[in-house]
Amino acid sequence: MAADPKSSPALAVDAATFALWDDLAAFPAGATDAQLRHAQRWLARSVDADNVIWIGAVRVLRGARTKHDPFLGWRLRGRTVLRPEPAAYREQHRRYYASDHYGRLTRGYYERSHSDEVRRVHAGMTGTASLAGAGRFRAHRLRDADFLDFAAFKRTEHYRIYYRLPGIVDRMTVGFPVHVDAESFFLIDRYRARADGTRGRPFALRDVAIAAGAVRGLRSLHRQLMMSHGLLAGDKLLSPVERNILFGLLRGRTEREIAAGLGQKPATVHKYVGDLHARFGVGSRAELMALWFG
Repeated sequence: MAADPKSSPALAVDAATFALWDDLAAFPAGATDAQLRHAQRWLARSVDADNVIWIGAVRVLRGARTKHDPFLGWRLRGRTVLRPEPAAYREQHRRYYASDHYGRLTRGYYERSHSDEVRRVHAGMTGTASLAGAGRFRAHRLRDADFLDFAAFKRTEHYRIYYRLPGIVDRMTVGFPVHVDAESFFLIDRYRARADGTRGRPFALRDVAIAAGAVRGLRSLHRQLMMSHGLLAGDKLLSPVERNILFGLLRGRTEREIAAGLGQKPATVHKYVGDLHARFGVGSRAELMALWFG
């Protein structure tokens, strides 16, 4: 899906970026988690960030139901952090996102997501702004005028509990449209109090260009991250066992080898394999591999 050239961020692509892409291309099929960790470490090092978070988002509401929804019909599903987050941030995530984003879309779940408190405190201006750009590649810092009104954002309860208390001085959000109902995000954080004892500063425009340039070229990784969580075939996350079996299939292991590695019975793994084939709409391992590589 092409980006809107009027709102595309500047991209900085140099030898280091090409080296990252080459490194990621050398990983074997099914090593998606290791690829993600490599990309997160590269981003943290290249823009002097303290943490990098990957998030997969899926569209679960459409039409009129999205009109008053704080996330415009989207919910966050897969989430992987490079480093442990501040305790205050983890607690807020546990209290809200773990239930209202990773749970089943029931009537109560839907109504909670519409409450004034949720809209004001948890959804926040950043979530709405990030997902308003769905369908095009974009990269923003908190203080970018075309992203949100930062002065107004600083006065919100969301900023206080999700940014000020955890000590996040700035965040870059890089969004990549995988398809019409799936978005892949990298959130890149810099903390106010840093591990080396210095005081963190907001990201520079050059940092955005470096991060955007690198993430823009990771189309295969974005797609495989979503698929490895089950997010290109609905909004239900694959279980840890399902993910391990999927990766085993992609690595060419037999069902017996996968079963032995997981301590499962071959018949149990065989059923899982059939369920995975049905989930992804394929009839064989060869078709699954073809889908994996697009």
